[in-house]
Amino acid sequence: MDFRRIEWLFLVAFIVIDIFLFAAFQRDTNSQSDTASSRASNSDTTIVKEMRADNISFKSPSKKSTEGYYVATTNDDAIKGQLTSLSDQTVKYNDDLITSTFKTPITGVDPQHPNHTLDTVVANASLILNGGEYKYSARLSSQNTVVYTQRVADGQIYSRYGQLRFSLTNDGSITGYTQGYLNDVSTLRERTAMISERKALIWLYQYNQIQNNTKVVWTKLAYTRYFTLKNSSVYIPTWVIAVKPTSGNDAGTMQLKHVNAFTGTILTSDSNVKTVSGTATASE
Repeated sequence: MDFRRIEWLFLVAFIVIDIFLFAAFQRDTNSQSDTASSRASNSDTTIVKEMRADNISFKSPSKKSTEGYYVATTNDDAIKGQLTSLSDQTVKYNDDLITSTFKTPITGVDPQHPNHTLDTVVANASLILNGGEYKYSARLSSQNTVVYTQRVADGQIYSRYGQLRFSLTNDGSITGYTQGYLNDVSTLRERTAMISERKALIWLYQYNQIQNNTKVVWTKLAYTRYFTLKNSSVYIPTWVIAVKPTSGNDAGTMQLKHVNAFTGTILTSDSNVKTVSGTATASE
């Protein structure tokens, strides 16, 4: 009897059975995963319908999930030493912000397209420090304030600590600005999965942050300050969602809602971030 041939037959049979069992296991696992995903999708679809039934208007939000970074920055006043290089303005530095008043206001600014004039101002190193790191934000700008946001990692800073904010008068003149600048920016850890735009919108609704009779004007994935320590601050990707009530006492008033893009936690304004005995207090 050819025992070696029999051994090979048993080995082949064993491998075939293993492959069959593994394929069956994978099929069952994928089926369970697809079922859970399908249930979650159906639940989200139901909630979106409920929102529309509550007269909350919005464009179809994206279901796409991407990845982002935690971003760290050094808390120091290094930029303060550069103030002497600025000209034609009076400047002071306080609470991590530069406050400037131009000696001669910049005139002829179009309120509808202020960047047409201010892009040149921002790029002028004798007027604005590190201006090349900022980008005009039409969404954050208003009738009397023109906002430029600092660009870091793969996004923009939606926090006053990383923004240029110009004061615009009704006659189209820029009288001065405030500037926050994030110094020594670095990414922490590897890229981390984030929730989708649709999930952020749904969680705002479920936590009663979006009332009935409201219009969602725009949404933006940007960085906001999460917590601060004595010598550094950490910023996280945040879904910033602008809503405007269509009825009631607040009708027509724009409100910005913030959702942690990593966890879905509802955040408050970063102006509420505090440092207590060297320990960070998060903005949640």
